Amino acid sequence: MNNIIDNHEKIGLQFSGGKDSLAMLHLMREHWDKLTVYWLDTGDAFPETVALVDEIEKLVPRLVRIAGRQRETIEQYGIPSDIVPAANTPIGLAAKGGTVLIQDRYSCCMRSLMWPLHEQMIGDGITLIVRGQKNSDKLRAPIKSGYVEDGIEYLFPLEDWDDSDVRAFLKDEGVELPRFYERMSASPDCMTCSAYWEDGRGAYLKEHHPEAYAEYQSRLNAISAANAQAITFFNMEIGG
Repeated sequence: MNNIIDNHEKIGLQFSGGKDSLAMLHLMREHWDKLTVYWLDTGDAFPETVALVDEIEKLVPRLVRIAGRQRETIEQYGIPSDIVPAANTPIGLAAKGGTVLIQDRYSCCMRSLMWPLHEQMIGDGITLIVRGQKNSDKLRAPIKSGYVEDGIEYLFPLEDWDDSDVRAFLKDEGVELPRFYERMSASPDCMTCSAYWEDGRGAYLKEHHPEAYAEYQSRLNAISAANAQAITFFNMEIGG
């Protein structure tokens, strides 16, 4: 890893506030003076994440906060969902006259988070991107550590770790996990994201952030109503 670090002058570490990026940040402590930490603020970030970033900013030499596009993305492309009925796509709305526009979760993340982050790092001339991606992650980019594209190299220091390694490392370092890991399985970028249903967001929001919970449930209700007819037809087809 040191050889890779030494080959670059402009290094960007992508920090989300989740356990992997937190472990990666502390693992890279000896290189803090050589890199810039980038955090994208979606505009809908958990207060717990904002507080953590505030603390990290006091520790590292350089931290850049990037404004995300969550609000604009939802206004243009609709609320994110893990199930998108055809009638609620742009063409579906035009043809059937529906009212709720819905997009898939990965498109929303790409438009709201990933592109603004990448564009900022490109604009800053970053040539090495350090990310907390692991081979054991269910959701990960289809590239490996050492991959190079368009003059940018990617370094994944945790590539061969799993979740137990991450938690053990943070415990040894005396680093506390954000509170939402008590109830949720992942670190959410947006409080009111209406996708990623497997994360356990609802119970946590209901307990700690009731206003965001109300908005979250409102979006889920809209998704449920939009899918009702399609699910009815789907079940009829399953039954033959």
